[in-house]
Order: sequence, then structure tokens, then C-alpha cells
Amino acid sequence: MSATSENVATIEAALLEGASIRRVIDLQVATAGADLVVGAKVDLDEELTMKEVSTILAQAKRRVQTALPAARIVYIEPDVWVDPDAVPPTTSSIVMLGLD
Repeated sequence: MSATSENVATIEAALLEGASIRRVIDLQVATAGADLVVGAKVDLDEELTMKEVSTILAQAKRRVQTALPAARIVYIEPDVWVDPDAVPPTTSSIVMLGLD
């Protein structure tokens, strides 16, 4: 099996099927013989507990492998998406100025 754009779309849809994954930040798909190797970085709520993150990622892996059985090796990394186009706050808006 090859890493076609259709396969990539299927994997992304399976990842986003769970309400807890807000965005796929990065998705890499490669071939290893007849199998697909999937590496994904997904956006999760930063308030989740480690147990919740582990459960969400295990469910996402299962959804990917169900949607595309050739995806035998699936690595999913949790992250928090930061908009690269967002204007960063100024230093003076973050740092409290001293009175001296």
C-alpha cells in the first residue's frame, strides 16, 4: 500500500472523528513494505489529565487502524496548537513594571 492523498485524508478524518482532538498539527505517512507508518501530532486541550490524554490517543490509534488496516504502525503525539500568525504580546503587557 502507498501513502496516497486519499489515505492521508482517511487518516486525518479518523483522527478528527474524536471530539477531543481539535486539530491535526502534523501528519506524516510512510510505507514499510506493505504496511503504512503513521506519525501524527494532534492538538489537545491543555487542561486534560495524563490519563485522559492516554485514553484519547489510544482511541485515535484504534480509529486510524480501523479506517485503514494497512496503517499497522501508528504514533500519535499530543500537543497544543499555537497560531503561527498570532501577534505575540508585548513585553510590557506581560511584565509588571516596578515602582522604583
